[in-house]
Amino acid sequence: MRNSVTGSALPPFAPNATRFNRWIVTIARMTIIISFVFMAIPTIDLTMSRWFFDGTGFYLAEEPSLNALRQVGLKGPFIIIALMAVLLGLQAFPSMRPQICAPQKALYVISSIVSGQVLVEAVKPLIGRARPRNIIEFGGDAEFTPLWQLSSQCYSNCSLPSGEAAAAAAGLSLLVFVPARYRISAAFLLVPILSLVAFNRVLFGGHFLSDVILGWLLTCLSMAWLWKQLLAK
Repeated sequence: MRNSVTGSALPPFAPNATRFNRWIVTIARMTIIISFVFMAIPTIDLTMSRWFFDGTGFYLAEEPSLNALRQVGLKGPFIIIALMAVLLGLQAFPSMRPQICAPQKALYVISSIVSGQVLVEAVKPLIGRARPRNIIEFGGDAEFTPLWQLSSQCYSNCSLPSGEAAAAAAGLSLLVFVPARYRISAAFLLVPILSLVAFNRVLFGGHFLSDVILGWLLTCLSMAWLWKQLLAK
């Protein structure tokens, strides 16, 4: 792809509006396709959760290393937001401005984290899906409901989508600080780590697999839209 003004070639992940229009459409299609699969075969969620249930509980829920990883996922977004706020504050002092940080980049990271959580918290009570550890199959008293099926099994802090998965996905926004030519390589390193943080919730019985995947995809969708608004100008 070439810049329409200068005629120069755009590097991979360049902040180009057309490129991100395609990303938005691609992520939206993936969300629809994956949703259809889980809705058509709801037993995928139950089967995945059963792998980590020993008949009395989710046996990995007390694993120290996994709990430490969860703390990274819980506290990481707040630490990142604080760092971005500092970078924005330094913009008021021209002599101290970090060269790596245009204010739009810090705003993008903050917006990605916040928008993902707002989206998650808006959807949770509307769907009302009970968490795995709360359903009958895993020792609870609530009924299992397939993905996107409206339910009265939960009224607050519900299962779909996963907030921690959304926060993990928002961690990808940090790639904005990586030079464009290195972003694909950096993404290959970052995605497995963030995916493990997100999948942790399935191991603990806190979310179904579809909750995690949808939390990730919905956040990526909002991130692609935000990139277009803030950076692809």
